[in-house]
Amino acid sequence: MVHTYPVLLAVALLVLPAIGRAETLTGAAAQASPQADVFLDYEKAMVAGGIDAAKVWMTPAKVEELNGMVAAFGPAGFEQFRGRMRAGAQGPARRKQIEKVTVDGDHAVLEARDDKTTMTEMHLTRTKDGWKIDVRR
Repeated sequence: MVHTYPVLLAVALLVLPAIGRAETLTGAAAQASPQADVFLDYEKAMVAGGIDAAKVWMTPAKVEELNGMVAAFGPAGFEQFRGRMRAGAQGPARRKQIEKVTVDGDHAVLEARDDKTTMTEMHLTRTKDGWKIDVRR
C-alpha cells in the first residue's frame, strides 16, 4: 500500500511558503508587466486631460486623493504638477524608465526612474476591472 500523505505533506511544505510572497520584476519583465501598462496609460491620460481623463485607470481612493491635491494647491498648482508630467519622458521612453514592479497578491508597487536622483513610486491594486493606480498602502 502506498502512503500518499508524506508526499502531499512534502509538496505542501514546498508550495505554501511561496503563497503570499511578493514577486519582484525588474528590467524588461517589469516594463512589459500589466502594471506598467496601467501606469503608462494613467500618465498619458493625466497629461492629456487631467483627473477626469485618467479616472478609468484609478481607484476611487486615488481620485479622491488627487481631488484633495487640487483643493489644497488650487487648479494652478495641479496644472504645475501636470506640467512636470508633460515635461518628462512619455511613451516608450517612459516605459524604459520602469525599473521594478513588486507584486504582492492584489497589490503592487512600480518604481520608475525619472532622473538620476528622482524615483516615481506608484501603488496599484488589482480590482474586478483589472489593475488600477491606488493610494499608498
